[in-house]
Amino acid sequence: MFSEPSQPFHIRSMQPADKEAILELSRSLTSFFPDDVIPMISSGLDKDPVLVGEIGSEIVGFIVYSIRDPQTAEIIWLGVKEEYHGLGLGSMLLETLEQLLNRKNIKKLVASTLSYTVKYKPFEKVRTFYYHRGFKSLGIQSNYYDDGVDRLILLKNL
Repeated sequence: MFSEPSQPFHIRSMQPADKEAILELSRSLTSFFPDDVIPMISSGLDKDPVLVGEIGSEIVGFIVYSIRDPQTAEIIWLGVKEEYHGLGLGSMLLETLEQLLNRKNIKKLVASTLSYTVKYKPFEKVRTFYYHRGFKSLGIQSNYYDDGVDRLILLKNL
């Protein structure tokens, strides 16, 4: 059930002390982040830039990204606490990232997720999220993931 936050949603850069809270949030999103990807998220938190979204002092969302080249950035991980899904917090994280990238003169934002060739409801929501925010399909990379599942690559021109 949706619950309107009682305090404002604030977005800031991740601090080293935020890492465990982000990993705890990631572990709670089992439909999106199975146990075997948590070490990859942890590694990304150590090497890539991260924006966190918080309500009060609680981290309820994050977006990990990478600058691929002078023109292109890529979303590596994006998560929002499940009780806040549908309230626009993921969109606010994405918009904040896009503003930051625009200031750096980056023109393209890439994201990837499970392909629509995989019938798994949580990722139908993920694909819809990206499409509704202006991303377009670049194509499918077959057998990309370890279990032979296809990856959908998405692009948004900023």
